[in-house]
Amino acid sequence: MIHEQREVIDEIIGKIRSGRMTRRTFLERAVAVGLSSTAAVSLLEACGGTSNSTGGNGQTTNVTWLNGHDASGTYSYLTNAFNKQNNGVHVTYTDGPSDTGQLLTIFTTMLRAHSNSYDIMSMDIIWPAEFGANGWTTPISTTQWPTSERANYLPGPLQGCTYNGQLWAAPLFTDAGLIYYRTDLVTTPPNSWTDMVTMAKSFAPSKVKYGYLWQGAQYEGLVCDFVEVLYGYGGNVLDPNNAKSVTVNSAEAQQALSEMVSWVGTISPAAVTTFKEEDARNSWQNGDSVFMRNWPYAYSLGQDPASSKIVGKFDVHPLLYGGNSTVGHSNIGGWQLGINAFSKVPDAAWKFIHYMLSLEAQKYIAMNASELTTLEAIYSDADVLAKVPFFGKMGGILKNALPRPVSPFYPDISNAIQLRVHNALTKQSTVAAALSALQADLQTIVSK
Repeated sequence: MIHEQREVIDEIIGKIRSGRMTRRTFLERAVAVGLSSTAAVSLLEACGGTSNSTGGNGQTTNVTWLNGHDASGTYSYLTNAFNKQNNGVHVTYTDGPSDTGQLLTIFTTMLRAHSNSYDIMSMDIIWPAEFGANGWTTPISTTQWPTSERANYLPGPLQGCTYNGQLWAAPLFTDAGLIYYRTDLVTTPPNSWTDMVTMAKSFAPSKVKYGYLWQGAQYEGLVCDFVEVLYGYGGNVLDPNNAKSVTVNSAEAQQALSEMVSWVGTISPAAVTTFKEEDARNSWQNGDSVFMRNWPYAYSLGQDPASSKIVGKFDVHPLLYGGNSTVGHSNIGGWQLGINAFSKVPDAAWKFIHYMLSLEAQKYIAMNASELTTLEAIYSDADVLAKVPFFGKMGGILKNALPRPVSPFYPDISNAIQLRVHNALTKQSTVAAALSALQADLQTIVSK
């Protein structure tokens, strides 16, 4: 939502509340600035502008939220459910890009301009520290969200939102990479990358097009895929005990990146170097592959008979290992809700965020988007386990999950990894040259 749109919406809210605008004009103006007809009607009802609105009290506050792309429709549903409460706050939801990098660009451009185009921001787990350090988000106090309430949520995501002793965002759901496999083809899923490759070749292309689908485009998702393979081989990007020490040019990294390069054009399509999450998921749901690496959200979508050809024919498994290792490690992901520090309605924004942390909302997200919500009670909820039984497997996976490199210079680190790893995947450089260049890049970055 651009600044001009926000001004128009605030203007028409004021006029409809004061009786200086007709319902028809309100709806026409709302649609003209980009709201859907459904959102416009919802906003009108929240303002007390319809004869069947029981909660309109003339004090509606409009709050804007930009989320990443949601293929399941879960978040627009919950926004509408909140708005129907007519509690004095109306949230205008915008479904944004699926590319995390594009979403970050929108937010940083807005925040550097001290703009309040969006009051609520959906934030990747790697952003809270940077946003907090820059004064871009409003910290969530213990008065708003008491310590006794926070104790009911997963500690890892809370730690990821904490910087300098303050909570800079509220963890909506966490994430961990998963291996999806076809149960109609594979009886026992592989534990090692070597076994996965062997199985993939035994089925592709004889029974399915591809053996393995993953995220190989030059973007943040590639960093996630790379570190999972790297961790599975026992390597690291940075020394876990010294963020100034770069360890990426190691024997383990040579094995890991060589493994990934070997997949391109063999068990994976050559075009996998352009794939993001949705590219992999769509092909997977079409029945094109034996294995896929993706996030938990793909589970419920894969079980939807309206769009999937493999309903009831797949399951999930922990990430794999290689070399001398015996344990695979998923990459920690997840999304948080932060309040724009330049918002004029931070209390109203928190009111909606608090609703999204409620049992009602968290349960709906788990059951309809198959996302790993942060409320711990979800993982023992009978309704959730009946709808998304793989939640029962997530305890061990989350226990072994590891974060991307932890550093205040993470954006630069990510860009360097994306470039060098993608160069190797597309044969623009050798594995050895890519890792050597990455080592030099990262050493320069962390020495700032």
